[in-house]
Amino acid sequence: MRNILIAASVVTALSTGVASAADIAAKPYVKAPPIVQVYNWTGFYVGAHVGGGWGNKDWEFYRTSVGPLVPPTFTSHNVNGALAGGQFGYNYQVGAWVFGIEGEGSWADLKGDSACPNPAANCSTKVEWMASIAGRLGYAWDNVLLYVKGGGAWAGERHDISFAALPAGNETTGDVTRSGYTIGAGLEYGFTPNWTAKLEYMYSDFGNRSVDFTRIATGAFVESARVDQQIHTLKLGVNYRFGWGGPVVAKN
Repeated sequence: MRNILIAASVVTALSTGVASAADIAAKPYVKAPPIVQVYNWTGFYVGAHVGGGWGNKDWEFYRTSVGPLVPPTFTSHNVNGALAGGQFGYNYQVGAWVFGIEGEGSWADLKGDSACPNPAANCSTKVEWMASIAGRLGYAWDNVLLYVKGGGAWAGERHDISFAALPAGNETTGDVTRSGYTIGAGLEYGFTPNWTAKLEYMYSDFGNRSVDFTRIATGAFVESARVDQQIHTLKLGVNYRFGWGGPVVAKN
């Protein structure tokens, strides 16, 4: 009888242990999260752009070859047209923030005209080129960068006064290089690790500048006008980033 009781106890203990082991759930397998490549904006880049510009020209005639005008006379007109050029720069990324500097130059063909204060003459303007050096500050969402931009700006332009009733040699002209400031914003998208596309708006203010008009045929001084100018530009461009500034950052 004693042996029977011992055997029954062993069988009971073994049965209880097997049941307890069966009740323990297996630990689920958890797959490690993939490594996500974060777009890296750091590095030197070069690119090209196309776009358009528009602006306003206010002329104030205040002096002639025989003395000042009393009172001054005025005219104004809008300019608009196409532009194209290139840019180069450098970005440095710290977390989501991107700091940079960019130089840009554009051939321009922004034109406009109006009747001069003298109704026998036509006053016209042509902006022939624009350039800027500006700092950039942006915030990146991976391969999308939203940025603001500001710095110095320059423009080369030609102002003409023509008389329909006179030969071409009697026209007067004034060429001038303007300087001012530029501010704006843009959106840049990285569609490959090295190539990006951007859309950018800039406002450039060149202030009020005196322009001396001289006779084309003889070079003789005719009159002076103060020309006030502001220009807006909208550009679509592409950049190639060399990636010399550091490796792509990885995060889990």
